[in-house]
Amino acid sequence: MDTIELKTALNNYFQSLKRLQDIGVTTNKKDFTSQIGEWLIEKIYNGQRAESGIQKYWDIETEFGKIQVKTHSKSKTTKARWSAIKYDIDSNVDFVVIIVFSEDYKLNEYYKIPWKNCLNLIRRNKDRDVLMWDHLKDFKIEIEQLPNQEVISIFSN
Repeated sequence: MDTIELKTALNNYFQSLKRLQDIGVTTNKKDFTSQIGEWLIEKIYNGQRAESGIQKYWDIETEFGKIQVKTHSKSKTTKARWSAIKYDIDSNVDFVVIIVFSEDYKLNEYYKIPWKNCLNLIRRNKDRDVLMWDHLKDFKIEIEQLPNQEVISIFSN
């Protein structure tokens, strides 16, 4: 192992994390994938992130309602196609957005589901409630149809 190369790579990584926090993309150094998804939704819908990182039920407030964001970064070999969801029937949320990135953060899939439709689509999977992506075909939005394509292009192939 080349310790100098490793040290350089780690320092570059830590500096990048710090810079993303400084420019407002992330709010801390934990759970990068969730934070990048929330930032993306905030930007493409001109919304506002919840002040608390543990806001119950919703993550982004927009002019058309509150959005709960579920973000995934999946390798090509991952077969799991679902998002865990914690909810209350009377949750203060209007939409659930599911973002599926590749393992190198290229935007692959995007779903926007009205909350009232989610309630009929949530299934119990072992010890958690989930939304199965294969059941969300009616709510899939093609990447090129998303608003603010300038921001979307950051995550283009």
